[in-house]
Amino acid sequence: MPSPDDEKQRGLFDPPPPGAGAQPREQGAATPPPAAPPPAAPPAAPPAAPPAAPPALSVSAFNERVAAFLTGLFPGRFRIQGFVSGFDRQWARGGHVYFDLVEKDPADPSSVLSQVSLVIWRGTRGRLQGALAQLGGPEIQLDDQQLTFEVTLNYYTPRGRLSLIVEEVDLEASLGAQKLDRERLLRQLAAEGLLERNARVPLAAVPLRLALVTSVESAAYHDFIKELGLAGIGFRLTCLDARVQGSEQEASLLAAFAWLAHRAARFDAVVLIRGGGSRSDLAGFDGAPLARAIATCPLPVLTGIGHEIDRSVADEVAQRAFKTPTAVAQFLVQRAEDWLARLEERAEAVQRAGEKRLVAENRRLERRAHALGGLAQRLLAARRERLEGRAAALPLLLRQALRFARLRVARGEARLAPVARARLLVQGRELAHAETRLRLLDPRRVLERGFSLTRDATGRLLRSPAGLALGDRITTTLAAGSLESELRALEAGGDEGERP
Repeated sequence: MPSPDDEKQRGLFDPPPPGAGAQPREQGAATPPPAAPPPAAPPAAPPAAPPAAPPALSVSAFNERVAAFLTGLFPGRFRIQGFVSGFDRQWARGGHVYFDLVEKDPADPSSVLSQVSLVIWRGTRGRLQGALAQLGGPEIQLDDQQLTFEVTLNYYTPRGRLSLIVEEVDLEASLGAQKLDRERLLRQLAAEGLLERNARVPLAAVPLRLALVTSVESAAYHDFIKELGLAGIGFRLTCLDARVQGSEQEASLLAAFAWLAHRAARFDAVVLIRGGGSRSDLAGFDGAPLARAIATCPLPVLTGIGHEIDRSVADEVAQRAFKTPTAVAQFLVQRAEDWLARLEERAEAVQRAGEKRLVAENRRLERRAHALGGLAQRLLAARRERLEGRAAALPLLLRQALRFARLRVARGEARLAPVARARLLVQGRELAHAETRLRLLDPRRVLERGFSLTRDATGRLLRSPAGLALGDRITTTLAAGSLESELRALEAGGDEGERP
């Protein structure tokens, strides 16, 4: 059995010594009977000198041994599966493509458990492009997709760097992984109550105010606009120009739905459309952020992703999904036309009911008019008789009233004559006294006694010199005429003197 010193001297990649894998036998529980004492041992030999330490490895020798060891573990091609990271930007640059394949924590997809570097050589790139396009669309966007590659191990000894060389893409396994991811997301959305949430948002009977989310440069946009225009219905369209494929797709669509969330009162529905494409083109519509944005949108969302066979996650969470953008437009047009047809039917029904009611009312009116005619004739005859009777009695009543009036006038005249004469006598005396007082107060009589009236230039009657100044003109009224004067001196309060 090798000694501990031998174990320390043996290298990591050296073959194990013979018998190194043998294990000591397990000792029994029973104790054997004591044996006879052994004969005396000869004297011990002096200890041997320790073996010399092996020479130190160079870095290149170490890397060569690591390369040989790993090549022995993975001598040929093998398959590896994981989530792609850092691929899209490298592919867009052209040439060799360096990226990582990572393993995510199932409990926390944002946490990476392990990762390894992969490379697609420039010479292999063209051969793999067709398969990669089926997974990542025309622009080959593969980041965050779970794919399976057939690779060979490469240990670059000058730098001690391990990488895996991509030889093939396992389409069947990769598409299966995408399907599993999609189904897992749908189950998660259902558990959160989001799968049917947008389907419960009421859709207007005639959705005319539409928010269109698509690329204005796409054929889908023009097909949709053309179909609506042919109907001749007053749709009000607001287009939110968004990317519907490529690396900017998710951010662009999320921004559009965030804008709509704050302006829901302006619209009746949201229409999300794009043109046709391969199954890989739907990958951008299978993401969880976009699915949640559609599910929680306060407006009903109608999708027309443009794929005849498969449905995306966006289709599943939307209120209604259609195969093509044209099909969405046809649905909206048909809904409006059906509503107009129902409105016309109701209008015709109201018209028929109105005409029927008018006929019935006319008949009833005719019957009542006929009955009313007889009643009116009878009432007129009765009133005529009463009127004729009163007309015959009117002359007698007038003569009686006239006689009574004459008697009342004669009696009143007899009572009022003495009172009137006495009243006239009193009022005549009062009038004479008033006339005498009036003559005494007549200004002309006052002026005749030597008094005068003085007014300033404005016609104001003056009672004192206050408010006058030298040079002011005044008018003095006498009994037999008037005088105009200019002030040259003022006297106030009995003192003489000039005022400035």
